Amino acid sequence: MIKKIRLMLEYNTYCVWLYNEDGEIIDNDNPPEWNDDKDLTDAFMAVSDLYDTFFIDNEKEFKYVGCPNEKTRQELIALIDKAVDIITRKNNGKYVIQNDIHKDF
Repeated sequence: MIKKIRLMLEYNTYCVWLYNEDGEIIDNDNPPEWNDDKDLTDAFMAVSDLYDTFFIDNEKEFKYVGCPNEKTRQELIALIDKAVDIITRKNNGKYVIQNDIHKDF
């Protein structure tokens, strides 16, 4: 049984991490009952897609280059806030949601 949802930014990864009652990672996805939730998936994919643009990843190098400008930073913050709002409203107290998405990019 899933007990905790952890929200975390990581390159090329969906932002929702599921943990069991023992604190072990189960999956990197929406909880099963929300697997088909297009609004939730689209919201977190938008966050992940924009965050991934902060990296160089090619055959020669992989590195974090950071946010290119304040406009992009504000756009990402707005996407994060929207996604967190959606999952919080859906949750209705069912899971512990640990938000580890830091906005210092």
